[in-house]
Parts: sequence; structure tokens; C-alpha cells
Amino acid sequence: MPWESIVIARMFNIGLRVASLGVKMLLTLYMARYLGLTDLGTFGLVAAFVAIAIPMLGFRLDYVVSREVVDAAPVVRAVKMRDQILFYILTYLGFGLFIASLMQGPLHDLNWQLAAFTFLLCSLESLATITMTNFIWLGRPALANALFFVRAALWAIPVMVLGYFSPEHRTAVVVFKWWLGGVLLSLLLSVYFLRNLPWSIAFRTAVNWVWIRASVKKCLPIWLGAVGLAMATNIDRLVVEQYLGREFVGIASFYGSFLAAITALLDSGIFAFTSPKLVALHQKGENTAFRREIIKLSLHTGLFAGILVVAIGFFVPFIGNKFERPEFVDEAPTLWFLLLATWLKSTSTGLYFALYSKHHDRAIWAGNLIMLGVAFASSVVFVPMLGFIGVGYSALTAAVVLVIWRTGAVALLKL
Repeated sequence: MPWESIVIARMFNIGLRVASLGVKMLLTLYMARYLGLTDLGTFGLVAAFVAIAIPMLGFRLDYVVSREVVDAAPVVRAVKMRDQILFYILTYLGFGLFIASLMQGPLHDLNWQLAAFTFLLCSLESLATITMTNFIWLGRPALANALFFVRAALWAIPVMVLGYFSPEHRTAVVVFKWWLGGVLLSLLLSVYFLRNLPWSIAFRTAVNWVWIRASVKKCLPIWLGAVGLAMATNIDRLVVEQYLGREFVGIASFYGSFLAAITALLDSGIFAFTSPKLVALHQKGENTAFRREIIKLSLHTGLFAGILVVAIGFFVPFIGNKFERPEFVDEAPTLWFLLLATWLKSTSTGLYFALYSKHHDRAIWAGNLIMLGVAFASSVVFVPMLGFIGVGYSALTAAVVLVIWRTGAVALLKL
């Protein structure tokens, strides 16, 4: 492919990602302006469960499938993805039964409508994520990013238009309905774009349960790390809900949207281009260039993330004043602690890619689990003791521990 086509393709993919992020940030501002803090908190809780469920459900079987469908024959691709989707559906059914059993026991007061939205969004977002991953490894990244835009952003546009002109649509339930519709549309489009694979042959082929069991066993460490990272990032909302109430979850969710935007911009603007280069340098044995690239990555990330952190730190209180939401201004010290924690974690991503490039997966997933333990323990200590600012102290503590772990792992492994 000519270099001009490669540049155009990359810019198109980045554009889709940035457009998705832009619409999601507009949705955040819309909810902050027109939804009450309780509804904003409800949305934040469901979003946190979805973020945890995406890596949790399915035991990260996609980690194996994505490698095995590359350059495979069409029949092999169809059979692998058939087995993958079947296994994921079984985990969704188990997840549904688990939720139903909890609602018959300790969570009997839980709102059934909210539980149904949470279950459906967790399951369908998980399925849409692995479908998007498959498209990437099938050599169709532009289609994957287009489907991501459909499920992550397109549906938010009518939500904001309806809410702006019609106050009765300014509720979390309306947002959940449109979100669900966006995910379903992306899945229907995925089925359409996969129609040319030999599914009739695949469905006449016996399910390879031996391969599924072996693959799940292989993926367990990766699964533990991914779940640990997702839970460490979102555990604060669950703790705040328990000790401070739903309105404070709304504030945490509003702040969290901007923290997620920093990570998304770094992923699409820096890491997506640097990580393949690091893997290639390691495979070629160019250690000096590898270390130089790690240092350059860390410096660029620290600078870019620092600019975003400072901009958001001043922008969010400004928005609080404009929207006449004094709580967003009053809790700004917590925001700054969260931003500092995000900057520390982002800057240490160079160390993460040093470990990833050299296949030191154990150091990665162990670090994520340690961060989860620290995040949870510090949250249940700081939040009841100090109030909402305890969220900031907890996030900063977990970030410092993660940076120390990654630094120590890189030093011990002499990377």
C-alpha cells in the first residue's frame, strides 16, 4: 500500500476515534447541565459496571482468537469466531443468573429496570467489543472504528437533541435506552459485514470444547490483569455509592469522564503508533534504540498528559460555574488529585510497554492486581474518614504504587 494511502487510513481511523470521544464529551456536558446529580450518578454506576464487565465476561478469550484468525482460511475464521461467540454467550447467561440470584437475596431492593439495563449493556458491550477486536485482526480497522463510533457516540446525538428541546427526556433511563439501541445497531451491522464468511460450514462443524478450555486457561493471567485494571479504575464509584450516596457518584462520574478522555487521547494519539515500533525494535534486538524509544515515549506522554491535566483542571470548575453546579467547583481539590494520579499512571505507560514488548505479562497483570488491592483498601479507609476528597487520596496512592511497581519490574528485569 502506498504511503499516502497508509497516512490517509491512519488519519481516518484517528478521526473516527476523536469524533467518538468528542461526542461522548458533549454527552457528559449535556448530562452535567440537564440531568440531576442522582441521574448522573446512576449513569456513572452503570457505566462503571459496563467498563468492568467488558474484560470480565468471556475470560479474555479474544486474546487467543485474535491471533489465530490472522491469515487463517475463511472456514477456520468462521469456526473460531463461532466457538468464541458461543462461549461468550454462555458466560452472559451465567452472569444473568448470578444477578437474578442476588436480586432474590441480598440485593432484593435493587430496581429491576436498572438491573435489566445493566445486564443488557454489560453483555452487549462485551460482545460488541470482541466483534470490533476481530475486525481489527481481520485487517479491517476502519470498519472496526466506524462500528465503535456507532455504539459509543452516534446514539448520543439524538439523546442530546431530544433532551434539549423536550425536558421529559432528560433522564438516565432515556440515555440507557438510546445507548442500548446504539450497541444493538453496531452488532447488527457487524453481522451484515461478516455475512461472506462460510457460516453454514462453521455451524455444521462440532464445537471444539477442548480448544476453548485450553484457550481460556491460557488467557487467565491476562484476564486477571485486565479485570484488575478495570476494577481499580472504577472501584471508587462503588465505594462512594456505599458511603456518600448517589449524588457524589454523579460528581465522581463527571470528573471520571475527563480522566477517561485523557487516556483515550493518549491511546489514539501516541500509544497506537509507538507500541508497534517498540515490539519491532525488540524483535530485531535493537536494545539501544528500544531504550531510547521508551524514554522518548515517557517524555512525550508526560508532556502531552500534563497539558491535558492542566487544561481540564481549570476547565471543569469553569463549566461548573457556567452550568450553575457549585458542587463541581467545591470539589475541585478532589479533581486535581485525580488528575495528578492520571498523569502519573499515563507517564508510566512507557514502562508498561517495555514490559509488554518483552512479553513480561506476569509483571503487568500482577501490577494491575496490586493496584486494585491498594485502590480498594485506600478507598474504604479514606472515603469514610475524609469524605469525597478521599477518592482523590485513594487514586493518588494507587497510582504511586503502580509507578513504583512498574519501575521496579523494569529495573529488576534489566530492560
